[in-house]
Amino acid sequence: MRLRRGTRLGVGALTGAVVLLGLLSLHLWRTPVDISPVTPPSSKAEVARPASAEPTTALDKKTAELFQETVARPLFNPNRRPVERKESAAVQAKAETSDLRLVGVMKVGKEPPRALLRSASEPTGKWIAEGGEFNGWKLRKVNDRSVVVQSGARSQELQLTLPRRPPEEPTTPKQ
Repeated sequence: MRLRRGTRLGVGALTGAVVLLGLLSLHLWRTPVDISPVTPPSSKAEVARPASAEPTTALDKKTAELFQETVARPLFNPNRRPVERKESAAVQAKAETSDLRLVGVMKVGKEPPRALLRSASEPTGKWIAEGGEFNGWKLRKVNDRSVVVQSGARSQELQLTLPRRPPEEPTTPKQ
């Protein structure tokens, strides 16, 4: 098969270009790259550093020993967990049942009875089994229309409140 003169010329040009690019790549691969630091030129525009380094924030005055817990628990460690601190007695005493509301009671078969409790911190409510805890209160007993909750020495009974229904309008007989 014979190639035309123009086709042969095009193939020759492409072959030459590939060879030239290969030689250029080889040259760049063998040439070392200078990665030494460059000193900036000194000029009058350079900002003078202050003679005394005064602390600029409140944290600058603190010693490094105060931050040992932070250093021991790196921020981007996948195993990092928050520090677990026990709630103080003052916080538990502060919890009041005026914030708690009994929304529902459920007793199903052999499962332990549960109560749906709501508070301002959890407006959707949470189902708690008998013996479980909710906002510092332990659910001691679940009755048909009430529950007994306990926090420390305090104990209180919450009653199930039914929503008020609007009064029914008298029906008039159809004629």
